[in-house]
Amino acid sequence: MEKLSASKLYRYTHLNTEQFSLPNESNETSREKNILQFMQHFHPRAYQSLNFGLHLKRNHNHIFIMGEPGVGRIGMTKAMLKKMARQREIPQDLLLVSDFSEPNKTQYLYLDAGQGYAFKAEIERFISSLKTQLPILFDGHTYQLKTQQLEAKLADKQQAKLEEAYAIAEERSIDIAQNENSFMLTAIIEGKRYRSSELKSMESSVQKHFEQAFQEVEEALNSALTHFPAMQHEFMDEGKRMNTKFAKDHMEPMLQTLKMEFGKSPEICKYLDDLANAVIGKLHLFWDQSSDQVTSDSSSSVANTLDEMISEQQGMSRFEVNLLVNHRGLKHAPIIYEQNATMPKLFGYAINSAAASATDPVSLAMNHQAGLLQQANGGYLLLNIQSVLKEPEIWSHLKAALMSKKISFEVPSSSAVVPYHLPDFPLSVTLVLLGQAAHFYALQELDAQFSRLFKVQVEFEAELNRTQEHELALARQLASEIDDWNDLDIDISAYERLIEYASRMAEDENRLYTNKAILRDVLAEANAFARASDKGVVDREVIEKTIEQRDFHTGLMEEYYHRAITDQQVLISTEGTHIGMVNGLTVLTVGRQSFGQPVRITAQASPGDEGVVDIEREVDMAGPIHSKGMLILSGYMRGRFMKRKAMGFSGSIVMEQSYNGVEGDSASSAELLALLSSIAELPMRQDIAITGSINQFGEVQPIGGVNEKIEGFYKICAMRGLTGHQGVIIPQSNASHLMLNQQVRQAVAEGKFSIYTIKHIDEAFGILSGKQPEEANCLVAQALEKMNEKDDS
Repeated sequence: MEKLSASKLYRYTHLNTEQFSLPNESNETSREKNILQFMQHFHPRAYQSLNFGLHLKRNHNHIFIMGEPGVGRIGMTKAMLKKMARQREIPQDLLLVSDFSEPNKTQYLYLDAGQGYAFKAEIERFISSLKTQLPILFDGHTYQLKTQQLEAKLADKQQAKLEEAYAIAEERSIDIAQNENSFMLTAIIEGKRYRSSELKSMESSVQKHFEQAFQEVEEALNSALTHFPAMQHEFMDEGKRMNTKFAKDHMEPMLQTLKMEFGKSPEICKYLDDLANAVIGKLHLFWDQSSDQVTSDSSSSVANTLDEMISEQQGMSRFEVNLLVNHRGLKHAPIIYEQNATMPKLFGYAINSAAASATDPVSLAMNHQAGLLQQANGGYLLLNIQSVLKEPEIWSHLKAALMSKKISFEVPSSSAVVPYHLPDFPLSVTLVLLGQAAHFYALQELDAQFSRLFKVQVEFEAELNRTQEHELALARQLASEIDDWNDLDIDISAYERLIEYASRMAEDENRLYTNKAILRDVLAEANAFARASDKGVVDREVIEKTIEQRDFHTGLMEEYYHRAITDQQVLISTEGTHIGMVNGLTVLTVGRQSFGQPVRITAQASPGDEGVVDIEREVDMAGPIHSKGMLILSGYMRGRFMKRKAMGFSGSIVMEQSYNGVEGDSASSAELLALLSSIAELPMRQDIAITGSINQFGEVQPIGGVNEKIEGFYKICAMRGLTGHQGVIIPQSNASHLMLNQQVRQAVAEGKFSIYTIKHIDEAFGILSGKQPEEANCLVAQALEKMNEKDDS
């Protein structure tokens, strides 16, 4: 047994001022270097695992990051990824364009990073200029002259075919008057013209002559007219060929310019050629003419379908360029972090779908927005595992894409969404999932493909050894992360107190809790407290007051529980002695606040053979760990007092005024002492509380929440008035876990409160009973002998 001095209740931090004050460079590369150095020293296991995983050249080398939120895993992982991303080539820009070989189909084009934006702009400028210039071209003098020549050529051919009919007519004194769509024949008699109806009044010989003449001329005309459709068709074809030539000659310099600037790959050159042919095939969209009168180009796209004819108003969409992924300005391979993943975010979606025609899927495809998988292709995608698992569809589709290394788009066909075509996309991305260990092991157990995909396991520790190096690294990292706050100055003593607070959260003076987010929150609140208190700097005192304020702000429930004790609503004695009654210690957690709560543990023993009865267990209010502790207690009784002789007794143990169930074995030492007190009828001190679990040999084992338990009992004693005899007994192995608050430390230093450490239950038995452990245990043995006297008779 050891009675601890105030110096053993807290471990202070003393930072090296010179090393802490070393300047941190402010540029982005230096900040990332500082983060990696911090990670290498503060999280060496995670650093080595992630570094190994990023250099692993195998299929499906995706990464799972494990660790508590707030330890800095996202920032440190991003810094590591940026380091690797700089060693990768910047991926090409991704564009979606029409596949002119098949209606309503699309294809991908790839251009060097940054060229996609320029290519889209140039194609839009190309199409826009054609819409403006082609009508002007076709209205120009050269085109009109060529058109007139074709018309004259057609007229000459038609006239040549009519010459025979005109010759017959002249020979037979017939005049041919040609209208726009017909011919009118009249007979010439003595210089006058007569219609066929006017010849009826003339002699029959004259009538017969001209009837025969009319017939011969009509036959000659009809014979000539049978050639006119073919001539007209030939004329139209020549016109279309002329239109095609004019358009091609106009586009050729523009196409050559585009090819010189962007045509580094055969795919781009082929697309530009196909685009030109598609423009020729749809030249009527650029010129206010009927589509069957403008061009006739066998190399153009397939013939118009009914759907195409209906959607001519949206026909220009086939010439659009959809820049899906734009890497302009990117300095390294992409790194994308998305906290709330959804199917549209990951795989893409179409915008303006309500405005698009249901018969024009190309318009929808040109409105398609690339998903994160396409945007991060060639780089890294960080996702929160909880958002991925919130919908089974997300995980199944994501897993399929990773396994097949391609994205197969499935756009649902419904009244709301028009199906449109997107080609399969070859996927080359490293997926980094952020979660906790429970997620990783659950997926490993439930999904057979998970281990094939995620071969790299990176664990960020929640706690680290509290060394001077780690203390300094943590303080400097915190200082660098709040450098841009533009708030009050932070004194080095404030960082020292924060590190001590991190040790308190780790429940070990030799460990540090690595959650920097909590420490930053404390700093932010400390700045607010300092400003409200008219202080110009945040120092140790401000941090101390801020932590007290945090406890006060969230401490209403603790106040209710403690008030119930001081108001005698919950019976706890802090003075005097009592048989079969011991003060135990528990920890209650409400929200983010945990606090110690004393609890009265009582026992009653009598002759019998029922053994130890756990009242909580009998009424199903005890958890399995608590029940296990009670069985261990029974084992201790048999091993200590019944080695040589079987003796029976009946004892009941209960945690008084506990109505919400009991779990844990940290009260087993108090329960055992209450039982021993009842058996031997030894009064136990009520001004000392005890916590700790025992094994079957009576050794006292460490428990959690030791700081909160001590402080909880101290508060009750302080509210009632410290006597100088009050205190707490804890396991000796918990001594290194103490990081107690100022009030408790001061009370111990002044001799008003005591903290004892023990290794064996006998030491606690001696302290609480006021007798030597041997004497106390002898009284227990004698009492048991007396209880079993009837069995010996």
